[in-house]
Amino acid sequence: MSALFGLSLIGAFCLLGMVVRRWIPAFRTNMVPAFVIAGFLGAIAMNVGLSGVFDGVDSALFAELTAVLFTLSFISIGLTPPPASTRTDGGKTRKVLLRGAWAMGLTWTFVFAVQALVGVAVVATTGRFGGMDAIYGFMVPFAFAQGPGQAVTFAGIFEQQGWAGAVDVGLAFASAGFAAAFLVGVPLAKWGMSKGLATHSMGISDSVSKGYFREEEETESMGTETTFSGNIDTLTFHAAMMGVAYVLAHGLAWIFGHLPGFIGDTISGMMFMNGLLAAYFLRWVLRKIKVEHLLDRQMQAKITGLTTDYVVVASFMAVQAAVVAAWLVPILVTVVLVTAITVALVFAIGQRYGSDHDFERTMGMYGTLTGTTPTGLALVRILDPRMRTTTMAEMGLMNLPEMLYIPAMLTISAAFAGEVGVLGAFGIMAALTAAYFVIMLITRCFGRRTWTLGGTVAEPTESIPTPATTAAE
Repeated sequence: MSALFGLSLIGAFCLLGMVVRRWIPAFRTNMVPAFVIAGFLGAIAMNVGLSGVFDGVDSALFAELTAVLFTLSFISIGLTPPPASTRTDGGKTRKVLLRGAWAMGLTWTFVFAVQALVGVAVVATTGRFGGMDAIYGFMVPFAFAQGPGQAVTFAGIFEQQGWAGAVDVGLAFASAGFAAAFLVGVPLAKWGMSKGLATHSMGISDSVSKGYFREEEETESMGTETTFSGNIDTLTFHAAMMGVAYVLAHGLAWIFGHLPGFIGDTISGMMFMNGLLAAYFLRWVLRKIKVEHLLDRQMQAKITGLTTDYVVVASFMAVQAAVVAAWLVPILVTVVLVTAITVALVFAIGQRYGSDHDFERTMGMYGTLTGTTPTGLALVRILDPRMRTTTMAEMGLMNLPEMLYIPAMLTISAAFAGEVGVLGAFGIMAALTAAYFVIMLITRCFGRRTWTLGGTVAEPTESIPTPATTAAE
């Protein structure tokens, strides 16, 4: 019952966020999403007296909801079918999609390692203001690159190993990352649109600015019926598939839990990965029995959007301000520097992916590396609201090459478990960072620039065939 109250409060703050964006010009101008406003309002409310008003509705509940909703968002991404164009253009779109997913996945892995190095270095320098141990800097990539779900997951393991306050520090970093994702990402996306870097963007109408459409406006469908509603509703079928994937994910976690030492505890706790693998398996089964079409791409994307919005609000409401206040200086300095370095890296790399939608990829990477994959998708939705590029599908597939981050993750976990010192872990992370960059060079993730900060757009080496060109061939 307390979970239902928690979800109801999240919904109430989302509605409040819509009202605030509608009536405050600064939020409309900067297109700050209602769910981010809702998160900030919810966090304030929880820390000034709302926590505990309803039995069992406190920061611990919202931390738990964050972890569950985060897993569901990845399950939904894994269940989302690829664009129909990949089946009708002779494999050209699929080639662009796979190359993009590989390059973006490696970018994520490389920046994940850089964020860890920067986090430890900054906290080691500024941690004397409040007595914050340098090892907490290793939590930055879990919060920024992986989001509140993984921040809670790993921090919970670290607290069991004796690192007090790890969950609150992780959520503080994650919340700040979400704020950076939109407060910095939205202006950057609007700048790219003004420079013509987003090839499929739409103008910012009054309705887009307010955040909702008028009754007489023509909008796109949320999806297509794939089942007879007198038998089972289409949305029920999608929800059922997610439920099955969630159960399978727990089965995978149980299997991984039998691995020895901290490795088993860590991998079994990575429920987002288990959920994603379970979702891929289910979609593979549906494809083999020729019923994959029952999963509607548009409807599944909307479910991902729902879980993303709720994850953001829940993560903000889980933050206990009193716990992180003592370490406010090192946390704020770390957040500012990591955000700046993340922007610099994704812009430097994103200009050289070589496709006709590199800017969409760049902003997707920035949103993912400061929040979660769904956060990156939210920024891509601003640039490509009709999903004309393969960026969103690439961001689903990039989770596979992202698994190359496991050595980095295990290094950090070993440091918190006391298996290796902070300095030793820092050295290993530096070596891994160099290795990730070399892999990017060897696999030709970089090409010539397709766009510049001056707004110049060059001819891409890869492009997605349009329906017209596909028909001509």
